[in-house]
Amino acid sequence: MTVMFTQMPREDVVTYLGRSWPAAPGTTIERVAFLSETACGGVAVQTSGPGLTWWVVDGVIVPQDAGPLPELEGDELITLPNEEPTQPPMTDPAPFGAEPQ
Repeated sequence: MTVMFTQMPREDVVTYLGRSWPAAPGTTIERVAFLSETACGGVAVQTSGPGLTWWVVDGVIVPQDAGPLPELEGDELITLPNEEPTQPPMTDPAPFGAEPQ
């Protein structure tokens, strides 16, 4: 297996990920062991056939259209917590500065 990383600007990678970024609560992500926590770009993986490339933001691969996470040797799979809001949503639709009635 051949694994290559190509560095790119974070803004570009986030744009390419579109609806896949940020990862939703409850999603499993992959921390790429050989990259720093600030690395952004693409990780290409080639086995016996054609390779696949996954976008990487901040050293993490999130689920995306390339297919399931590559689960590279040494990587850590992390399931994001399903966090409930700590405060109820605002129910008063009055704009800032408006007097309550």
